[in-house]
Amino acid sequence: MVFPNTSEEVVLKLKKGDVIPVVMGTVSWWFNDGDSELVIVFLGETSKSYIPGEFTYFFLSGAQGIMGGFSPEFLSRAYKINKDEANKLAKSQTGVLLIKLQEGKSMPKPNENYTNKLVHNIEAALPDIRVKNGGQVTTLTEAKFPSLGQVELSTKLVKLDANAMFSPTYTTDSSVQLIYVVKGIGQIQIVGINGKQVLDIEVKPGHLLVVPEFFVVAKLAGLPSRI
Repeated sequence: MVFPNTSEEVVLKLKKGDVIPVVMGTVSWWFNDGDSELVIVFLGETSKSYIPGEFTYFFLSGAQGIMGGFSPEFLSRAYKINKDEANKLAKSQTGVLLIKLQEGKSMPKPNENYTNKLVHNIEAALPDIRVKNGGQVTTLTEAKFPSLGQVELSTKLVKLDANAMFSPTYTTDSSVQLIYVVKGIGQIQIVGINGKQVLDIEVKPGHLLVVPEFFVVAKLAGLPSRI
């Protein structure tokens, strides 16, 4: 990542369970250097995006890159390079968003110090609540991970044993909740402020649900998997 108002590239090593805040205006790339599928869930506020409800991406180069919209003359003067170099900078990458690197291409090595500072693994953290034969809850807030304060988010990892239930709850600050199912199957019910049920659904890995502000949600794990 390259943070706003800096020119230093910060390279971080990520693993399963990592939480990483990305502040507005940060330039970032994400690279899978392993031998298995990598799944990243991006969560953020999009009500003020160019298209509300969608993340607004600004590509510097490539098929939809901003640099490609400027003439080679402008780019060559801006970056003090010749026109051939300007064309290569703006248009040599033809992919959009997801790109398969060519064989032999190498990527910068991660910085362990920055990783320890900017990344928090929620799976490795001690749970705040643990109930025998019930499950456990691990909460990550700005108090535990100061970097979260920059994006005004918090996160909670809920692990339920088979047939265990996470009782009806709501957020005391009336914030919106997003629920992403990582593993197992189960059932989720949501009730509105008028006492009427608005959702009763069986969930499985990959499901993403929104709990509006002031609404109450309860979760029930299925058998014999975990949710």
